[in-house]
Amino acid sequence: MSSQRLMSERQAVHNIDCIIRRQPSLEKARSCRSLARINTLAVLLVLTLAIAGCDTTDSRYFRYGIGTDLYSTDIADATQLQDIYLTELCRQTLPILSSNQVECVNFAPAPATWSLIVQAGLNDVDRRCDAYLAWLDDRRRTNNAVLKEIGDITVASQAIMRVSGVGPNPITLAGLAFGLASDTFTNVNSRLLLEVDKTTVQTLVLRRRDEFRLDLKSVVITDRPAAVHALRLYLSICTPFAIETDINTTVTVFQQVGAGGLDNKGPLINPATIGAFKPATEIGTAPPRPQGGSVVEAFKAIILNYDPKKHTAIFVAGLARKLCLTDKDSTIASRMTAAIKIFQLTRRDLLGFAGTKVTGRLTDAEIEALNDAAKCDATRFRNYFESTIPDGVNNSGVVTILNKALAKGRELPASGASETQIRNVITGLQQTFKSQLTLKTADLAEVSGQFTPDLQSALDKSPKPTQ
Repeated sequence: MSSQRLMSERQAVHNIDCIIRRQPSLEKARSCRSLARINTLAVLLVLTLAIAGCDTTDSRYFRYGIGTDLYSTDIADATQLQDIYLTELCRQTLPILSSNQVECVNFAPAPATWSLIVQAGLNDVDRRCDAYLAWLDDRRRTNNAVLKEIGDITVASQAIMRVSGVGPNPITLAGLAFGLASDTFTNVNSRLLLEVDKTTVQTLVLRRRDEFRLDLKSVVITDRPAAVHALRLYLSICTPFAIETDINTTVTVFQQVGAGGLDNKGPLINPATIGAFKPATEIGTAPPRPQGGSVVEAFKAIILNYDPKKHTAIFVAGLARKLCLTDKDSTIASRMTAAIKIFQLTRRDLLGFAGTKVTGRLTDAEIEALNDAAKCDATRFRNYFESTIPDGVNNSGVVTILNKALAKGRELPASGASETQIRNVITGLQQTFKSQLTLKTADLAEVSGQFTPDLQSALDKSPKPTQ
């Protein structure tokens, strides 16, 4: 103790000496700054350890995990916050402006109304998530100096303290309504989220949000539990742990199987879990799924160098999605053959691959090209060629091409034609020009109403009919 007291007294004398001297030497000035820096770091470390030692949450989770009791002491508060949040979303769904809160108090939404409430919630989460991403980018830039100057242990302590403020508050409030901890969005001291390029984080989150919304269109939401689950899943997309997990998973899959596996790994947060539970009698028995390595006869017809160990059901389903088909379509040889021919026609006639043969069977090079292609939005496009056209068949240029082959008075309106009208016209023109098309009868049966490269070529060469 005496030696420690002596060291403390010497340090105090040195501090006083640094303060009272008006013109300290250069060496002493450096010594003062070093001492101040050491003292600051020591204080930060002590505070961090003290805070960690007082955190009963860490101790509880370490010993018991989430526990085995269904009842939780905070469930009443969580229910109250959820009521408040859903009431505000209810107000946003009303067709009138400046509505009173009373209109949604003690209100029992009809089953169809829950979908509107979820849509309002998605918009609200988007607003909060955008603000959070902007705040996160600002934190990343302001933390650069700290990351360069201080060691790993101090970085963790410093990041915890720096990531405090009003930035993440809006999205945190939404998280509280669904039972997420208040520090879920501020716990970003993990180096990865702070150091990864901002465009990577933003692109990933925006893409996942779009995919979630598109997949949610096929889900029917008729009650409060399903609505809360949908919004909680959507909110999770913008959480640090989801972003980091998605980045790490993508890197791992890419390293193991290459770019082709990225479209087959499935979403981390899947809307398929939303909806009411169904009795087993309604669900039925799932069809047997081919295992990796088993031969699938349908795949022999669509892949030139078919290898059952390489071209598994999951792999071919990923190719089908690039062709604007479904996983189920991947096992229907006639449908896949027609879609592949459209892909090959597009490469040969429009993308500059003149040597491409239109066979309906994929070569290794074509499989690689499909793996590198963007995922097709099957809600907007029906084949690969349509996916290369902005807005697909709804593009004004497509309507112009179709009208060239229609007699005056039977033309589609230059703007405002519905997709159903356009596809009905395409179906008729496919029959009119079928002798000039590469796709023959069996293929046309699969692609009826779809705009294809060979139809466009035939229409371009056709004179305007007189009647």
